[in-house]
Amino acid sequence: MPLKQGSEAFSILKLLRKAPSQTPRPDVPLFSFGRLLGTPSWWDFSGSVTFDSLLDYHGNIQVELWVWGKQVEVRRVGVRMWTAISGFPEPKQGKMKYTARDHVQFDGFEPGLSVEEAKALLQAATISFEEVAVANASETVVRLDLPNKTEMHFFMMGGRPSLASIQAYSDHEGA
Repeated sequence: MPLKQGSEAFSILKLLRKAPSQTPRPDVPLFSFGRLLGTPSWWDFSGSVTFDSLLDYHGNIQVELWVWGKQVEVRRVGVRMWTAISGFPEPKQGKMKYTARDHVQFDGFEPGLSVEEAKALLQAATISFEEVAVANASETVVRLDLPNKTEMHFFMMGGRPSLASIQAYSDHEGA
């Protein structure tokens, strides 16, 4: 079955639900992911004795891969929804590409969305969450944790916590 082309190929709502119909998600083989996203733009190598972690950006999509023996699998998929052109985080404007011709389908989860607006969208989609106040050195000030190892990160932008990234993690132990 061929992959859908256009903005429906990568859906934020499907990522939040970890829908099996969406190829760009954790716990899929790299070859499946690569058919949609194509050649990586750059790699950041790190790791330990048991695995290698490869981090890549495809436009606005962040991908972490684990290499186990001869298998390469996607372990994390992130959507970066902020920029710091002015030196401070601010929501990205306009369409977000992940390949030359394809755009992220936001499904209402737009960059810069307030925590309350995001919670309302999650409730409307019957997705449960836990709100966590973050007090560390990161930019994240609020995080919404979903039960399927997916997180929505909110940075201070425009004087309020605003949606800055979504991270979907692997269901595998240690990922």
